[in-house]
Amino acid sequence: GLAGYAVACTVGLSFTAAKGYPVVIGAGTFFDWGAGHLIGGALLGVIGVAVGSLVRSQLAVVIGAFVWSIILESLVGGLFPSVHPYLPYTAATTLAGTALGVASFGAGSGASSVTPLPFAAATALLLAIGVAVAAIAARTTVRRDIT
Repeated sequence: GLAGYAVACTVGLSFTAAKGYPVVIGAGTFFDWGAGHLIGGALLGVIGVAVGSLVRSQLAVVIGAFVWSIILESLVGGLFPSVHPYLPYTAATTLAGTALGVASFGAGSGASSVTPLPFAAATALLLAIGVAVAAIAARTTVRRDIT
């Protein structure tokens, strides 16, 4: 998360400086977004490990993660706008400072009629999802793996 944020900021600020545009975002906002990237990336990693231990097929988990984050979450967020802030990928992107509906494609894009979750609520939501999936995986995987 930190490396991705550092690269994105470096590239973005380099292009901004090269064009001579002023940077109107303060250092505090950059720090907040960086912290959001770290926390969001770590919590999505926790969810990924939990889902990976729940599902035996590595290929199915990877494809499922891409389908969920790119297609299904956009569709669910577009069809049910009030649910959109509570979806995991959307919560993680709002931690990183992305406006609601900007990080999605298709039906979920431009969903500005609802407000994103506050930082603490989005963090708690992702943590709760990770703990819930890990608990389910612990109950089912341990029983399957004992021979």
